[in-house]
Amino acid sequence: MKNFLLFILTTSFLSCAIEKTEVINKKEIVDASKNQSILLDQNILEDPSFIVDKYPISGEIEFLNDTEKKSTPRPKQLFSAASSNEIRLHKLGEIRWVYLGLEPSAVWPMTIQFLETNDNLSLDSFDPNTGKITSKEFKKNNVDSKYVFKIERGLQQSSSEIFVSQLNKINNSWQIVSSKDNKLDELINEFYEYLSSSDPSTGTSLVALNLNASNKTEVISDDESGISKIKLRINFARAWAALRRSLLLAGYKIIDEDRNEGVFYLEYIVRRSLLDRRQDITSVEIFVRETKPNECLIFTSLGLENKDLSDEIISEINQSLS
Repeated sequence: MKNFLLFILTTSFLSCAIEKTEVINKKEIVDASKNQSILLDQNILEDPSFIVDKYPISGEIEFLNDTEKKSTPRPKQLFSAASSNEIRLHKLGEIRWVYLGLEPSAVWPMTIQFLETNDNLSLDSFDPNTGKITSKEFKKNNVDSKYVFKIERGLQQSSSEIFVSQLNKINNSWQIVSSKDNKLDELINEFYEYLSSSDPSTGTSLVALNLNASNKTEVISDDESGISKIKLRINFARAWAALRRSLLLAGYKIIDEDRNEGVFYLEYIVRRSLLDRRQDITSVEIFVRETKPNECLIFTSLGLENKDLSDEIISEINQSLS
């Protein structure tokens, strides 16, 4: 009787194992050539001959549809300085500043050192919360004067802008001297030469780390269309000049421009294929709009049907903003 029960249990176990094996064997093993043809049809590979499918996996290659692609968030775009330690002089109307491809916290000790080692100037005070470094008072044409260096984050990541202004004491009140009356050119050139010859390894100021976080530039997406735009925390005049310079650096051909309307007209040729029913593109408009004081938006004239193209142009513009 015991032998009979053992025979029954053994038979049942073997039967289950055989059935399980049959289920496994029923899984479809797709030949490598089939997946290779899919890759060729999707223009992913031109020559799949190097693929050797030694361990085939069941199932075919799957491609996400448009809805699934859009559900994946795009990575946040950052601005990076064109080259490390790059230094330039800028002037826009009454304003002049020095651009440096270093974080503000690294420029901070260099500026303080400039005042401390200068033969004609000396350091008076500094405030890392506002980014201002002030020289001691001196006499200029029998008038009490002083210089103020204001360090801000640049339009690109890992960059700084140092604005220099001269203040005169008039009626016991400090007032900024206009560009036609001040003597800043000599000082800024001297400061520029000092920064050019300075070793950036002088260190990073811990008290000025907060200056690194105050971004002037941000790439955002339109709430309705999802098309990328650039938000600049600067005034219109500066945004217009920065965009014009960026377009030229990015290699775009400016056909025309209208500052009053805040628009650049670019030559941009896109010819559609026979299967693409969208219209050809011969030009693109780039707009600058001041949304509120010291805040502007940059965006293209392209609609949702050309979203990828619009995002590409915005990406190329922001790479050159400064």
